[in-house]
Amino acid sequence: MKLKAAIRYQAVELVQSAAAFCLIIGAIIAAVALFGLTKGAYLSMPNLGFLPYFLMPLLALSTFQGDVRFHMQMGLTRPQVIASTAASLGAACLFLALVEAACAILVSFWPQMQSLYLMSHGLGNGPALDFLFMFLGCAAASGAGLAFAALQMRFGTRRVVLACAAAVLAGLTILTNVEGAAWAFAGTMSWLFGFGEGASPANPFITFAAVAALGVLVAWAAVRRIEVR
Repeated sequence: MKLKAAIRYQAVELVQSAAAFCLIIGAIIAAVALFGLTKGAYLSMPNLGFLPYFLMPLLALSTFQGDVRFHMQMGLTRPQVIASTAASLGAACLFLALVEAACAILVSFWPQMQSLYLMSHGLGNGPALDFLFMFLGCAAASGAGLAFAALQMRFGTRRVVLACAAAVLAGLTILTNVEGAAWAFAGTMSWLFGFGEGASPANPFITFAAVAALGVLVAWAAVRRIEVR
């Protein structure tokens, strides 16, 4: 019962934040569409398609620490805390994916090129794959944010930020100084997202699911040793 109550509490809070985000973005899209109609032109805003993937890790970072302390003080175990947080973030991801799929089907002025999946893989793929891409992509972003928040709580912000900066710097050094490394990296990333020779259309979905699962696993491992006062 405690776990169900925790999921309900977190999920409602996160979905409400996602709903407020959707209202703001929807108002922007409607205003631009109206402007385009009055000017006799069609305006696309592909950059808006990136925003949900930034929203979800921000939600994870902003709510994780307070929710961990609150839920553990309420008697939940550490695995239950992670399960509650992951399920609640998943509910927000599902909400965002449903909103995008519904708007693409029902709203006549919805800019199809706003969807990252339809923009990169073709408009003929339809709303079902667009929904799955959005859901799993947001889940992957949430998993990364959840892992970062848990590591930050376990080791401190300074150590985690410095470690991430060092990893990025090391990666850039390798890419710029090792012959062929940049091409190999670009080819691998293209393959993971379903492009290039021999790539499967299922690759981006598998990639997102793997990143989401890894983020939850890292968060669970980090939370096991967090001291909550």
